[in-house]
Amino acid sequence: MDTKALFSLSYGLFVVGAEQDGKLGGMIANTLMQATSSPLHVTLTLAKGGLTHDMVLATGRFSASVLCKGTDFGLFRHFGFQSGRDCEKFGGQSAYPWAVDSQGLPYLTEMACARLSCKVVQSVDLGTHTWFLADVLDAACLQNAPPVTYADYHREIKPKPAPIAPKPAGLRRWRCKICGYIYEGESLPADFVCPLCKHGAADFEEI
Repeated sequence: MDTKALFSLSYGLFVVGAEQDGKLGGMIANTLMQATSSPLHVTLTLAKGGLTHDMVLATGRFSASVLCKGTDFGLFRHFGFQSGRDCEKFGGQSAYPWAVDSQGLPYLTEMACARLSCKVVQSVDLGTHTWFLADVLDAACLQNAPPVTYADYHREIKPKPAPIAPKPAGLRRWRCKICGYIYEGESLPADFVCPLCKHGAADFEEI
């Protein structure tokens, strides 16, 4: 099965924000979409293992910054390729301007065309991910710019793979199709999760 076919689906890209006990979290997601208009519901799916996932699951609240065209790769690296357990995604050292909404949830004030504030009304354990159904409590347009898509990310934003050094004898290599991380070994474990972007083995290709 060629999972690249799924890249043809029209995804947006978002920074999901959360707050718990004064700690702010944020992560990249591409699985936010409107479910109904009355009541106004959205759905969101987040990979387990991320601190922001755990914060949303515990508090039942999240924000979403809708990223716009022109977003640089550094933002994806900052919010998607490191853990909030090791750094402050939103903080004094962040290169990306942000604010908090009326719910105390962080959102980007630049590189985002809109923001949402949401309250979870249902969650479903999907194994590697959790699916959330949420009420939209507040929404605002931030700038008149088109949203960036997942296809834009692969075509225009993600750096092209660097030349690959010769591999040690007897080892095989797999590259993450999302972020470019390379795994070396005799085989790629079926439950392997990319340490950078948190995508699973299905998103790796042997090189």
